[in-house]
Amino acid sequence: MKTNQLVAITPESHDLKLSLAYATKDNFTGRAIYQKPLCYLHRDAVKGLEKAIELLSPLGLKLKIWDAFRPQEAQQLLFDHTPDPLYVSDPESGTCPHCRGIAVDLTITDSFGQELEMGTDFDDFRPLAHHGNDQVSEKAQYNRLLLAGVMSLSGFNPIQSEWWHYQLPDAMDYPLYTEAELQTGMV
Repeated sequence: MKTNQLVAITPESHDLKLSLAYATKDNFTGRAIYQKPLCYLHRDAVKGLEKAIELLSPLGLKLKIWDAFRPQEAQQLLFDHTPDPLYVSDPESGTCPHCRGIAVDLTITDSFGQELEMGTDFDDFRPLAHHGNDQVSEKAQYNRLLLAGVMSLSGFNPIQSEWWHYQLPDAMDYPLYTEAELQTGMV
């Protein structure tokens, strides 16, 4: 039997910003996927998140999280809306790192809470959002590299198609979680 190893993430507990996109209609589906704006990460991912926060703090910068743990039921709703595995994992494949609590979608904010320029919005499903895309401004390229460096130093890996997505390696070593199992009230 698997145990729940998810840890709640709040602005108070981790000195960051939360703007959970799927708890609002302001996302690519146009509807709220989560019933409650809750943010969780696997305890191993929390260690990396805390390292990233520590690295950014002397620069006067903070992380802003758009999404983290995502129950499989929520993943199914996203995939039903946009069945493109380049951008939305098929929950039937069993590979979704968000459903394991080891992936986080995030950006960096300045000391005033303003997001740094990254060239696209979160959940932009175009090549412009891919790592290494040189069609975005130099400032956006620099900021993406800053985020990538901080997250890499903190133990996370990127995925090529989304500058905002970082996950722990070895995803299959972590269990998948469903709302039915956890009863978080998210979905």
